[in-house]
Amino acid sequence: MRGRGNKRGNWLRIGVLLGMAAVLWGCGNGGDAASTATSSASQSSTAASKNAFVSLVPSGDGGMIIQGNNMNGVAGIALTITYDSSVLAAPTVTQGGLVAGSVMATNTLYAGTIKLAIVSNTALAGNGEIAAVSFATVNGIGNASLTSVELIDSNGVVVP
Repeated sequence: MRGRGNKRGNWLRIGVLLGMAAVLWGCGNGGDAASTATSSASQSSTAASKNAFVSLVPSGDGGMIIQGNNMNGVAGIALTITYDSSVLAAPTVTQGGLVAGSVMATNTLYAGTIKLAIVSNTALAGNGEIAAVSFATVNGIGNASLTSVELIDSNGVVVP
C-alpha cells in the first residue's frame, strides 16, 4: 500500500528543501559586494559527519572543488564557504557529477560568503565532486574554508 508512507516521505523532502532554501535566502554576512579582485584558494579544509565528509580543495585554475567522500545515504547537503573578499570576488558555483540530477541552490550575494544547498530525491553513493567554485579573475592568493556543513539522509534526519 503506497498511501501514507510515500506521501510522508515526499512532504519530508519538500520540507527539507524549503528549509534549505530559507537558510540560503536569509544568509549572508552583510558584506560589501564591491570587491573586484580574485584568486585561488590557498588552503584545504574538511568537515566530517559520521562516515561521510566534505572537503574543499584548491583547483589548478584559481578555483575550488567541493569534494564529497563516503556520501552513501546522504540526500541533502547544506554548507557555507567563507573566502577572503579582499582578494577573491564574483564566485560562480557549478554542480558536480556526484549530485547530478539533484536540486541545487546557491547564494553568492554577500562578498566573502558562499551558501550552497543540495537536495536529491535519492540517496547519494560514493565519492565525487559536489560542486566547483570559480572566480571571475585571479589576482594573488586568497584563503577559503568550509565554515559549516550539514548532511541529511533520505529520511530528512541530520547525519551526525
